[in-house]
Amino acid sequence: MSEYVYFPLLKTRDAELKAVSKFKSEDFDNVLPIYELTKSRKTKVAPDGDIHRKMAVIKEVQGDRPFILDVTSNDKYMNYQLEQLLDESNSFYEWQYFINLYSELNIIPMIHVYDEDDFTQVSGFVKAMSESKDYLAVRLPYYLDDYKKFLAPIYNSLSGNCKLYVILDGEQVAKGKSEVITDGFIFACTELEEFEKKIEAIITVCTSFPLSPAAEGNDDCGEFSIVEEEIFQNVSSEFSVKYGDYASINIQQVEIKGGTFVPRIDICLENEFMYKRYRRNAGSYILCAKKMIEDDRYEPLGVWADEEINSAAKGEPSGISPSFWIAVRMNYYMTSRTRLRMQE
Repeated sequence: MSEYVYFPLLKTRDAELKAVSKFKSEDFDNVLPIYELTKSRKTKVAPDGDIHRKMAVIKEVQGDRPFILDVTSNDKYMNYQLEQLLDESNSFYEWQYFINLYSELNIIPMIHVYDEDDFTQVSGFVKAMSESKDYLAVRLPYYLDDYKKFLAPIYNSLSGNCKLYVILDGEQVAKGKSEVITDGFIFACTELEEFEKKIEAIITVCTSFPLSPAAEGNDDCGEFSIVEEEIFQNVSSEFSVKYGDYASINIQQVEIKGGTFVPRIDICLENEFMYKRYRRNAGSYILCAKKMIEDDRYEPLGVWADEEINSAAKGEPSGISPSFWIAVRMNYYMTSRTRLRMQE
């Protein structure tokens, strides 16, 4: 069974990478990130958002630590380079080439699976990659009728001692849908039992972080549940699974345009989030931070996020953009999930 306790599923956007880069080493040692590679910001030199710039940042963040590498399927973050990596021809030759290009990094490659009956290209990729890798990963949605159809060709193509991380993706948990996702995860675990000899870990991931937290409470403060915790507890009471999530990010990830956002600081408790929210002409991030520190429920974890909240409360915020405070939220959240799992 994998030594890692927390598996955050992250897009390689600036906020996500910043949050991970600020991990304390002793927490990071227990985390295996799943990166969904996205294009970088457009520049004059790289108008299409060169993905190798993202890989350079991942290298800086991860060092020699292992990580699972996937490719985004979201059109918003896609470019022609990423489309090439998803091309299945010649056993996903371009994806194999890309992985080998970064052989100095400790990459666990994601197996790209399509909903079709011919698994020749998938099997070819698994066979080739598993000859040089100790681990591969596959990500499957929670609503499949037949998991064996997808796992059998992969299982039968694994070479030597190579093992598999199976990621079950519950995606965005809509209100009242937690039971459906829980049942989907439990059904998947039942189907995967016959392959357990080559499965390193089954990881459940989903997110319940709302698109508009302010709609969950009052205008200036409020709370909302972390439903992924409840789902995990229900599934893990029946099967040996590992905990993953989208690290407090809503799947839709609406880009906030300058001038339209209301400053907000979010901090997680064990099973819920709380937020403080004040408009720029009514206190902004400085008041948000002061109110957070005054709240008895907020417990500093001794991490970068706490330092930033303290700085803001003193009237000296390091950043005043939504993406900066998303990184703060994620850094605190991922640390709290890691430490929570270590106690179990």
